[in-house]
Amino acid sequence: MEISQLYQSLTVLTYTAVVIVALVGIMLFKVLFDFSKLMNNINDTVDVAKEELVPTLKNVNKTVEIVSGIVIKTDEGISKVKEFIANSPLKILTKLSTLSGTVAKGFFGGLFAGLKLFGKKK
Repeated sequence: MEISQLYQSLTVLTYTAVVIVALVGIMLFKVLFDFSKLMNNINDTVDVAKEELVPTLKNVNKTVEIVSGIVIKTDEGISKVKEFIANSPLKILTKLSTLSGTVAKGFFGGLFAGLKLFGKKK
């Protein structure tokens, strides 16, 4: 009787193994199917992002070139203005205005000091 029990046990084990392998195969198929759908969605998203970003990056590149040109021209203009001021009579006038301001300050300071002095003697 042991051999028939052994056959029955092996038969149950075989059927159980077939059922488990079938369930694992079905789950693996579902995982692969979901993974395939995910890859298609990612591919579509990348295509949309590429279509949107390429023109935007071109516009940003053009803007950077324009701003760079403006900065270069502005730097050239500022250097020309600095040279003009350094070589112009405006530099002399600014020094003279500083000197005359100091002289005028001293003059008016002395004048007010004299007025105060005369004002106290009365």
